[in-house]
This record gives sequence, C-alpha cells and structure tokens, in this order.
Amino acid sequence: MISASKEILYIEDDELSMLTMRLIFKKKFPEFTLLEATTAKQGIEMAIKHRPFLIMLDILLPDIDGYESLQYLQRHPHTSGIPVWAVTACALSSDIRKGKEAGFERYITKPINMKNLIEWMKTHTMNAKV
Repeated sequence: MISASKEILYIEDDELSMLTMRLIFKKKFPEFTLLEATTAKQGIEMAIKHRPFLIMLDILLPDIDGYESLQYLQRHPHTSGIPVWAVTACALSSDIRKGKEAGFERYITKPINMKNLIEWMKTHTMNAKV
C-alpha cells in the first residue's frame, strides 16, 4: 500500500545530519513535509500516527537500533507498506549487504551524496505518483 501522504519521516539523532536533510527538503522538495524524530521510539510513534510516504532511518540510534526499528515497522499494520531507507555512517560493503538483506529499500551512506539522494527521491516520488 502506497501512502497518499506528502510527509516524509526522518529518524536521526545527529543534529547536523538533521539540519542537512531539512535544507535539502526545503530547497529541492518543498512539496513534502519533513517530519523529524531524534529517537527510534519517537520515530515509530510518529510513523504509526502520520503514516508518511517514506521513512528515512539512521541505523545507529541511542535507544533502538535501525534494524530492530525496521523489523517493528515492517510488522506493524499501519507502517508495513511504507518504504524505509537506511541513512547511516555504516558504509562497509558488509554493512550495505546486511541492510539490504534486512529489508531496507535503499541504503544511503554518510556523508550523503546529494545528487544521488535527489535523483532517488525524484524516482521514488514519480514511481509512487505522489
């Protein structure tokens, strides 16, 4: 199920990463509302409440890691159909493989390649016809 929401949830505890994403969305994707959560627990609650179009999730969070959060989101009836992208500093090839095997639709490593992120977002929004 594709959400009709124009909201994208970013779950990230690093302030600089959050600021960077906020600026990207303000400049390149003003049609979307960027919801922000700094812990996995807060992010999961927001995902259930808002049912965003896309969830972008850091792997290394202070309360629950991204893999456990992903499993919860995949099992919950309100969030199971929402694509989840990892956004993380865990950039080894084994990390990327583990992330894809876990079920992340896309695995984005930090520092974020802005050109790629913008292209992926454009492709994702066109394919979902949001």
